[in-house]
Amino acid sequence: MRELEVLVERVRREFAPEPRTAIFEVRLDPRDDGFAFTGVTTEAAAVDELLRRALALTPGRTIADEVVRLPDPVLGDAIWAVVRACVAPVHFAPDVRATQTSQYVLGSRLQLLLHSGRWYRVRGEDGYIGWVNRGYLAPGDEAWARAWESAAGGQQAVSLGAELVDESGTVVVRLPWGARVASDGNGRCFLPDGRAAALASGELVPALELRSRFPSAGDPIVASARRWLGTPYLWGGVTMGGVDCSGFVQAVNRLHGVPLPRDAELQVAVGTRVAAGDDFRHLRPGDLLFFTEVPGRITHVGLSTGGAGLIHSALSNGGVATNHLTGNAELEPTLRRMFVEARRVL
Repeated sequence: MRELEVLVERVRREFAPEPRTAIFEVRLDPRDDGFAFTGVTTEAAAVDELLRRALALTPGRTIADEVVRLPDPVLGDAIWAVVRACVAPVHFAPDVRATQTSQYVLGSRLQLLLHSGRWYRVRGEDGYIGWVNRGYLAPGDEAWARAWESAAGGQQAVSLGAELVDESGTVVVRLPWGARVASDGNGRCFLPDGRAAALASGELVPALELRSRFPSAGDPIVASARRWLGTPYLWGGVTMGGVDCSGFVQAVNRLHGVPLPRDAELQVAVGTRVAAGDDFRHLRPGDLLFFTEVPGRITHVGLSTGGAGLIHSALSNGGVATNHLTGNAELEPTLRRMFVEARRVL
């Protein structure tokens, strides 16, 4: 029994070491005639390997495979959803009181993995896994979700803080940066749950114009980042209503066509490591800068504005602000001491 439990943990570490992007919640249950592996996983190959090794380890024993491969088959074809609220909080557990770990904005496509009451365990376009309440979502099958994503019958448009109203002028939704709607090109918009609205203020950028308006280059990315100055810090946030360090870096880069993982610990694996140089002089605008408060673990990320300049969302600053890594303002000596490495993703 003990050696099989050790095997389960070993396979988990090999195939699903990061629970934020992969699920391997497998248990060993004793049975009268042997054992059974139970639980859920997104990694089917891991279960196959677990069974192979378990049978080799305990020849002649009966080992049943009762692990549910996600998405859960009970969901049928409806294993996709599009966020229909301006912002959908992502929680660590299926409970509104559980820690918010991230957010998805309106128009985001999610894969539904499992449900528990009114909650779905989801995986987003960035691979991040968490729990979202059913009230924030418009579920459907893959064809429907893909059709929405391509704005069938219209064109996809991306919000830069747009406000949409109905025919009476009543506000329907206030969209954060990066939210996506379907547009007919004449100011009329369609939301994932079928509601129609008109643009009242702010801006909707046709998705086809994003690349020219927001190129994947350092200076334009820093210019977009500066438009977030003054945004308050919020753990798990990804919008100008409140944003954490990695959510800020991810949201700004996504607008410029640079996909990044959700958390700083995951972002540090992206791109190429670069030497900062004396006084950080080798850093370019848009480089990712990583910091730690805990040895061996990345706990903070920001964007280089070039050289020693930094823009980031920090709790110590109260939100999005700029700092200088060679300066002596309140936070800056601490940032210098905490600096770990820089990564170039452009």
